[in-house]
Amino acid sequence: MLVCRMQTLNEIYYGKELKIFIYNPESEPALRAAELILALDCKIADRLEDADLAIAPMLNQKLKPDEFNKPRLGTLIFHPSLLPRHRGPDSIKWAYRLKETYTGVTWFWCSDGYDEGDICEQDIVALNLNIRPREFYQTEIIPALIRTLERSIENLKRDHIRRVPQNHSAATYEKKINSELANV
Repeated sequence: MLVCRMQTLNEIYYGKELKIFIYNPESEPALRAAELILALDCKIADRLEDADLAIAPMLNQKLKPDEFNKPRLGTLIFHPSLLPRHRGPDSIKWAYRLKETYTGVTWFWCSDGYDEGDICEQDIVALNLNIRPREFYQTEIIPALIRTLERSIENLKRDHIRRVPQNHSAATYEKKINSELANV
């Protein structure tokens, strides 16, 4: 006797339901990401080991390989620049300091290096030098974070796992802007 299972229209057109673990879940970017995850008919995993994917919309610590490799698909980290440019902790402040006309956002796959993993999704964002970096982050970067996360999740639900290696020869790494650097 042959038993077969019919796919639902939801599975055919919208892909699989993913269980997603969120690092630093109380941060504003993580709360916005959680809303998106639920809107995309995915589940939020309470434990890393139960997740298909982990995301880090705001990460301030280095993850170890046994941690970032635990989810079935791996871990995506958000960075507020067009990697490999402006690796490091103050990428938006550096873009302002250098008076750049644009910046961007990147979701990349966590790896052993700092901000060096393969790129999953990116988007360009015009830099508004007429507002403060904090306001720019709130009004432009967080919405771009959500847009690019949505594209990433939709692709992953369809088993399209995008991994574009960074061009490390084009990388820049800017250190944290402290009070001494802020006045230069």
